[in-house]
Amino acid sequence: MAVFSLKNLVRDTSKISSPIISVVAGNGQITKSAVASGADMIIALNAGLYRNMGFGSLAAFMPYGNANDQTEQLLRQHILIHTKNTPVVAGVFAADSTQPIRNRLDRLKELGVEGITNWPAVGFIDGNFRSHLDAEGIDIYSEVEMLKQAKEFGFVTFGFALSAEEAFIFAKNGVDALILNVGLTFEIQDTIEKRNQLQLSITKAKEMLSRVHESGREPFSLIYGGSITEPEDFVEFFKQVPIKGYAGGSVFERFPVVETVNTRVRSFKSIFLEDHGTNHPEKFGTLIGSSPKMKNLFKLIQKIAPYDVNVCIGGESGTGKELVATQIHMLSSRKNNPFITVNCAAIPDTLVESEFFGYEKGAFTGATYRKLGKFELANKGTLFLDEIADLSPHAQAALLRVIQQGEIVTLGGQKPIPVDVRILCASNQNLEELVKEDKFRLDLYFRLSAITISIPPLRERIGDIPLLVANILNKLSIKFDKKLLGTTKDFMDQLKSNYWPGNVRELEQVVTRHSLIEDSPILQGDSTLFGEMTFPQQVVTLDKYQKAQKALIEAGYNKSKAALALGISRKTLYQWLESNN
Repeated sequence: MAVFSLKNLVRDTSKISSPIISVVAGNGQITKSAVASGADMIIALNAGLYRNMGFGSLAAFMPYGNANDQTEQLLRQHILIHTKNTPVVAGVFAADSTQPIRNRLDRLKELGVEGITNWPAVGFIDGNFRSHLDAEGIDIYSEVEMLKQAKEFGFVTFGFALSAEEAFIFAKNGVDALILNVGLTFEIQDTIEKRNQLQLSITKAKEMLSRVHESGREPFSLIYGGSITEPEDFVEFFKQVPIKGYAGGSVFERFPVVETVNTRVRSFKSIFLEDHGTNHPEKFGTLIGSSPKMKNLFKLIQKIAPYDVNVCIGGESGTGKELVATQIHMLSSRKNNPFITVNCAAIPDTLVESEFFGYEKGAFTGATYRKLGKFELANKGTLFLDEIADLSPHAQAALLRVIQQGEIVTLGGQKPIPVDVRILCASNQNLEELVKEDKFRLDLYFRLSAITISIPPLRERIGDIPLLVANILNKLSIKFDKKLLGTTKDFMDQLKSNYWPGNVRELEQVVTRHSLIEDSPILQGDSTLFGEMTFPQQVVTLDKYQKAQKALIEAGYNKSKAALALGISRKTLYQWLESNN
């Protein structure tokens, strides 16, 4: 890729069909592997040297040497000898007192560098140190002037922004592209916390792009940092934020092994960026289906999403309750604010207040910092309470108080904090029955269920199975880097005939298993493997369970009516329902 094509890339993004992936390389091996894997750009920042030495990127801001000299050393000794035709963007610190910036830019031009960004970026610095820098004229405006000089030299300019205001200033002053920093890169093992942190990064990116839009310009934008550590994270980001690519350092260097770098970069590159203007009648956000029941569900979601009322989502395990909640959020006026998920079943009764409301520093032994609770994290946005039926009576009372009063008090705090949160909840249990059995508070139920939505189980929409399988195979093709085109008719007939107690989640597991085991791009559905997984064994063991479930559905989950329809006692009905455990 020549300079000319790099300039075209940032100025005309209409023909992009895969994300622009930029690797912030700290050594020659990473550069070589990234180039071989199809990375679109290599970014040289002095932070790469420190990562290569085993330190974090923030070491680049410490007075260990001249940042521009360090970047130039990295370019000469590690990067440029491996980049071939892949364009290189270099970081330049605007306040270099050792020589004029023009001299530095002239030397970088001679080296073959094609793009310039402001690095180390002063936006990382705050407090007294930042005040002293501002007093010396070392601020974002000095970075703007440096980038203007770089443009005069013919470089493609990238404004490295850490806030919405910085992004606006760079855009207003004519940079060719933006690198939007949405936080430090770190891995999170807890899936719920990972999702919440990703949502916070998404919210920050939306705020930055919204401010950029106010500048009257729409520069090419890359996302940098945050909790994006896997291709799936980037996919989720792209679904919600109109960005064109990703720039990563730690993500591609964390495991300095050639195969690891190759796999990760190719995984990111293999994601197809769908045209947001294209209409897919069988898709509704991340929900998939064209059956009458799913179309009715989609219509109901569209009707209720814009109204700021609490919604209770019911459905069996694996039907996609969280996907429904996400779609409601994305169609609401709160879509640009956080969507925070809480797994109620995972909260011990003793930690309810700290999880929901947070705590102050010193509130108890070990509270060494102030932690925001889920309600504060979700302020102005949406809070999704999954498995709401598993909340203890104590937790139900605490939740009811917040809903009624619209404010929280942190553990160790004295002052009430107002919160503006829309609550969506989900359960695979019948909350009305739990209310009748005094296992769930009636007043809380009414507060949570201004609107109720019921998601049909997979067995009631078997016509959607081919669409679901096609979508699953498409994702697996990317994940496993394997050609997967479809299934045989016999295999599809088997899939359609199964009862699917685990619904879409179970279907995905079955298709994944066969995708891994079978060699053909057309899955055959070997009967032995298939039987071991779900079918023959469950047809027998689930017979009474299936009958009981079917009767429950037809009776509107009224157990007495279901037992009467089956000609059995209520006690026997419970035994049949437990026969699947």
